[in-house]
This record gives sequence, structure tokens and C-alpha cells, in this order.
Amino acid sequence: MESASHMPTAGPLQDVQFGVFGLGNKQYEHFNAVGKKLYQAMQSLGARPVCRRGDGDDDDSIEDDFEKWCTELLAALDDQPQLLGAPAESGTEQVMATYRVEVLSDAQEAPPFPDGFGQSAHDPYWATVTEVRELHTAASERSCVHVEIDISNNRQLRYETGDHVGIHARNEDSVVSAVAAALGLPLETVFVLHTDGEGASGDLDPPIPGPIRLSTALAYFADVLSCPHKDALLALASCATEEKEAARLRHLASPAGKAEYTDYIASKHRSLLEIMQSFPSSCPSLGLFFGSIAPRLAPRYYSISSGSHSNPHSVHVTCAVIRDVMPTGRIHNGVCSYYLQRCKPGDKIPIFVRRSTFKMPEDPHTPLIMIGPGTGLAPFRGFIQDREALVADMAEMGPAVLFFGCRNRAHDYIYEAELTAAVETGALSQLHVAFSRAGLQKDYVQHHMEQQAEQLWGLLQQPGCCVYVCGDAKSMARDVHRTLISVAQNQGKMTEAQAESWVKYLSDSGRYHKDVW
Repeated sequence: MESASHMPTAGPLQDVQFGVFGLGNKQYEHFNAVGKKLYQAMQSLGARPVCRRGDGDDDDSIEDDFEKWCTELLAALDDQPQLLGAPAESGTEQVMATYRVEVLSDAQEAPPFPDGFGQSAHDPYWATVTEVRELHTAASERSCVHVEIDISNNRQLRYETGDHVGIHARNEDSVVSAVAAALGLPLETVFVLHTDGEGASGDLDPPIPGPIRLSTALAYFADVLSCPHKDALLALASCATEEKEAARLRHLASPAGKAEYTDYIASKHRSLLEIMQSFPSSCPSLGLFFGSIAPRLAPRYYSISSGSHSNPHSVHVTCAVIRDVMPTGRIHNGVCSYYLQRCKPGDKIPIFVRRSTFKMPEDPHTPLIMIGPGTGLAPFRGFIQDREALVADMAEMGPAVLFFGCRNRAHDYIYEAELTAAVETGALSQLHVAFSRAGLQKDYVQHHMEQQAEQLWGLLQQPGCCVYVCGDAKSMARDVHRTLISVAQNQGKMTEAQAESWVKYLSDSGRYHKDVW
């Protein structure tokens, strides 16, 4: 795509017309970059857009963005009937994706995931939890847990410092029971889903493992705490026995009901479970529920907070436990964070490793600048552990500076003793800590970067110096990015445009790394 952008307008695709709708989130720096590049590349190759490029924003309502773009696309296609295929037969109805369900009275239940090697989400390893401890003090109103997971019995599962661990979490028992009640089925129901045969219809994903107990299926495979998509509302409407409820669901899923969908569901974070409870006559079959209504529960990813050299057989996770009150009054517990908080030593959990490019330089002499408030500290804890191993080997190292932030030293200064010890041993050259709620004024990591601007610029001028940022993409990462530009502008005597170009060069040359969410 990069080379295509330099080609003349009249190109090999000059007889092609196209449309692009990108999927993205405005919280990220490179919002819809792939869609934008593809749109530009297609035009550079001579293709002509049927309508404007669509930019879906998952931070708002990506379905509404898509519907608006589709309206423009269809209007453009109406003006160019030669681009359309043969019209569909009148009376054709949308086919709901539905599995064929076989209920079994006497069958041995299969595990939700086979015990694999932990190389991917489809091949998780059932690892043993060895430790769960609270990192916040009793004075904190929030929770953050440190979890250690033993992988010593799996010779195939190895990680490198900076990698991510994927965890297949499970819904809590109260949620599982509530969904089963909404489905009108006992938790002990054992069944198998099939994609073929009488009763199966639509475009179906591979079924979940079976035979499986309903309680297990709802725990590991049903995302019922997210807002329902509009297709799910239509599926619920199709099985509603009360016409008033069916009409309301169809309206919420329609273009005319866009504002009401936003107000009733999206803005209030109303979950699929709440919708099922609010429309009790919509009692779907298991085949329709798993085929068209409940998305698969996705694995959650965490930056591994241990060093692979010092802890090769143990994966550490640093997890902020989510507990929010939704506008509807519902208490929302984070599916995976609450799951990890409830784990006990000896429990088995399905995990896998996802490779990352968030790595320390191979040359230990390379200076490091690390910025990670809150649980953004996680990968840097692994970096520090590996540097401590080098200290123990009497190896020479370049400087390593850490900017960490939390709310209050007495509440949520996680791993304080470890960080203090790292400075004493030399694994960390300097530690700068921002306490955002300790005084009258907010104090964040970027403020400490500004205070250390001269030192930062000096490090950045050293060969290969790398900057690492981990944590919140919405505010922190953007503020840190702007601060880097400010440091370059003021310390490097550059214009703003020159400073922006210099920071971009830092990123393009592999010296500016981000692990943000």
C-alpha cells in the first residue's frame, strides 16, 4: 500500500469502483489508519470510490457509523445500477444463524477447552495459579491483584519479557444462573451444537465443544455483560411471544430507533442480560442464543509482569479489578479481573501467550526511558527483573529511568518495595513517582517528564535510547506523546513541526514503543 500511494492516478484499477469502511477507535493515535491507507492506495491505483470513506468509531457507536455509511453507499449504488447484481427475490427474509441443538440425557461432559500447549487462543494450557495477593492497601477503595501462574509442567509454553498472556475468563455464577433463568433452562442441561442437519441455518461459526453442560457453556462462551448488537435485538424479537416486546426490539434495532438505542442501551451500558430480563417473552432456543444473540466471550490480555530470565516457569499478572456502577444501577464486575481476584492457589485457568514487540534492546548498554502509571508498570517490572539478573552477573548496563504514577502513596503504590530495591541495586538509575490525588493539584507522569526535560533530552541523544509507554491510551499516552514533542521542541530548539517529525522518526526507527489500551 505504501508504494501504491506514489503511483499515477491512471493505473491498473482504473475500471474498478470500490468502497471502504474502516474499523477503529478514536482513543488510539492511528485512528482507522488501515482504512485510510487502503482508500488512498486504491485511488492511487486508479480505482474510483463509490462513496466517501467510512470511519467506524468503536469508542462511540460503530453500528451507527456503519448504518450512516451504508445509507450513503446504497444511495450511490441506486444511481449506478450497473454495479448491482440481480435483485433478491421478493419476500426473502433474513436468515438467523441458528445451531441445531442435541440435548443429551446421559453423556460425559467435554472440557470447555482441551488442554493444549498455550500457543494460541485455540490451544490454551490449563495452568495452575500459585499465588493471588492484593497490591493496594486497606485504605484504598479499589483493588489490584498480583497473580502468579505456574507453567513449569509445559515445556512447549515459553514467554519473553514484554509478551502478553491471554486468559479465557469465566462469568461469575450469579450471572450464569440469571442467563439460564432467562432461557428457561436448568443449569444441568447437557447439549451439543451442530452446524448441519435440520434446524441449523445461517452463517455459523464452529460450535463450542460438546457435550457441554449449560452452566459451563454460559460461563466460558457467552458474552452477556456487553451491550447487545442490533442483530441480537432482531434475533430476540423473532422469538418474542408478546408482540409489544417484539415491536420494541425491532424498533431499537432499526435506523428510526437509533436515538432510542443510544439512550436506552449504549449510553446506559445496558447489558444483553438486562435486555433479556427486560423482554421476558423473548426466550430464544439454545441454537439461536449461541448462533445470533450472545457473542463468544473473548479472551482478555495482560502484559506479563515478570521477567522471563528470572521467572522462566512462572507468568505474573498485575490486574486492576474492575467494579463499576452502571447508569442502570447494575454493579458491573470485570469478567476477567473479578475472575482472577476470586482465584485460589491450586486453581486451574486456561491461558496462552501472545508475542509482543514491546521488548528491551538486545544491547544492555542502551538507555531506557519507561513511562507506566498504574498497571502500566507491568511490563517494566519484567524489564527491571531482567536488569536485576544482569546486575547479579556483574554486567555493565546503560541507564534506565522509570516514570511511575498512582493516586496516593498510602493507597495504591504497587510494588513500592521492589522499585525502591531496584534503585538501590542499580537495576533502575532513577525513579520518578507522581501521586495524582495526594495534593491539591493533580500530579501526573507527564509533569515529572517536564521537570526532567533536560535529563530526558540528554538520554534521547545517546545512541539507540528507547522510550517505552504502557497504560491508558485515552489520556495518559496522548499526554506523554505531547510532552515528548514539547521536550524535543524546547530542549532541541526546534519548531513544533520539527519536533513532531523528530518524535515520528523516533517511532519509525523502533525507538518509541507503546503498549496501550
